[in-house]
Amino acid sequence: FSLCCRSDDDPNVFLVNDFEDPLQKSLSSLELPGVATVANAMSRQNSFSFTGSVSEVRHGDDAKYGGPSTMSEYVSKQRRKSNDPGRDISFQVLEKFSLVTKFARETTSSLFRENHSSGSHAYGRQKQEYVLDNKASDKYADQLITPDDASLPSDSVESDELLLVWGKKRGNPLSVEEWRAFLDPEGRIMDSKALRKKIFYGGVDHVLRKEVWKFLLSYHEYDSTQAEREYLAAMKREEYEAIKSQWKSISTTQAKRFTKFRERKGLIDKDVVRTDRSVPYYEGDDNPNVIVLRDILVTYSFYNFDLGYCQGMSDFLAPILYVMEDESEAFWCFASLMERLGGNFNRDQNGMHAQLLGLSKLVELLDPSLHNYFRQNDCLNYFFCFRWVLIQFKREFSFDQIMLLWEVLWTHYFSEHFHLYLCVGILKRYRLRIIGEGMDFDTLLKFINELSGQINIDRAIQDAEALCTIAGEAGADCIPPGTPPSMPIETDGGLYLQEDDVL
Repeated sequence: FSLCCRSDDDPNVFLVNDFEDPLQKSLSSLELPGVATVANAMSRQNSFSFTGSVSEVRHGDDAKYGGPSTMSEYVSKQRRKSNDPGRDISFQVLEKFSLVTKFARETTSSLFRENHSSGSHAYGRQKQEYVLDNKASDKYADQLITPDDASLPSDSVESDELLLVWGKKRGNPLSVEEWRAFLDPEGRIMDSKALRKKIFYGGVDHVLRKEVWKFLLSYHEYDSTQAEREYLAAMKREEYEAIKSQWKSISTTQAKRFTKFRERKGLIDKDVVRTDRSVPYYEGDDNPNVIVLRDILVTYSFYNFDLGYCQGMSDFLAPILYVMEDESEAFWCFASLMERLGGNFNRDQNGMHAQLLGLSKLVELLDPSLHNYFRQNDCLNYFFCFRWVLIQFKREFSFDQIMLLWEVLWTHYFSEHFHLYLCVGILKRYRLRIIGEGMDFDTLLKFINELSGQINIDRAIQDAEALCTIAGEAGADCIPPGTPPSMPIETDGGLYLQEDDVL
């Protein structure tokens, strides 16, 4: 059964109500002047003159989806008929349709909130401001959106789904009590996925990081017992000392004939004294922790002689050693991390190129207009994001924040390449400034570097989660196989093609 309303002044204008769709049902409450009601449209089909265009007949459908484009065309036509009494009606129809559009927006918001409360991945809107630019200039200072009070304009060229799909609100870090609840009597983790989910959404209490990070970094297996882990730690400590003794036993005379060793050790000596020296754990002259940092890196260059040492590795090791406070355990956790991220430091930079290619494809998928802007300005290599990717935002956040971000990334809960979605989310938040100010590559690189310390980490993670949800399998297909931090694809030539070149 349908209700069909026809204008008495223009027989080509119809409103159809099927009484089943809540949105269409609201049309029955529109009291338009000069409108005739027809109870059964089909019984009077022959009395109608269907001479109007397809777009005019479908005004009801356009109202249903909140699309004003065809109605705007109709109003434009009516204005040309200065003596047409239908002109007044059209304005009143538009006024009534605005109510329907508002109803559609509120209904959509309600649906997202319901999905959020049911625990699905279509996350609802959060009670917080969507600030498009954390460091906005006066020109953009008023460009913020409050999810409950604003929506995209109906004639927007591009609908930014970040305004509709929000990442889940950040929770509290994993507590000691919660951690113990994950362990069986022998110390096995009973539900590794639930544990990773908890860490993804809240991080880890610092007192637990020493224990939990060993699982996240694959130093321990989730199904290992406490006794097995203690035995492994003892064995690994002996192995570490054996590797360390290889370079410790090199005499001064031998070192003069070992150019590779001298070069690597010299580079490490220069890097460790400028790594996180503002952190109390590493500050001051003759700090023993800086010496341990150096020893681990030199030992690793002997353990993985093909890869050796490259600038940036000390940035990854410093937080790990700070958490572990144990030389052997820090070494093996770092070595495990380099199994995934070693490709970042290859001589041919294949690992970096693969990640930047994946980032390019993700931006093209999730923000085509921004990607086209980069194309037009010769920025498609995405080298302005090089530092973000190389050391996974180490320079963009404080020491405490980077520990939180890295443990979120190490869960691989949504994606192994969640850091690439972080890049996309940050670029999208600043897209108005990037495009509005017409940034070329050099300007963009300077702007990106100046974001250090200005990015809201919780908001960035939420944005990345929303983008990862939106992209789905299409996003995963954008990233080439073996792209770090996925485990590398081993070939006959080995995993690493470089030795110790400086980036």
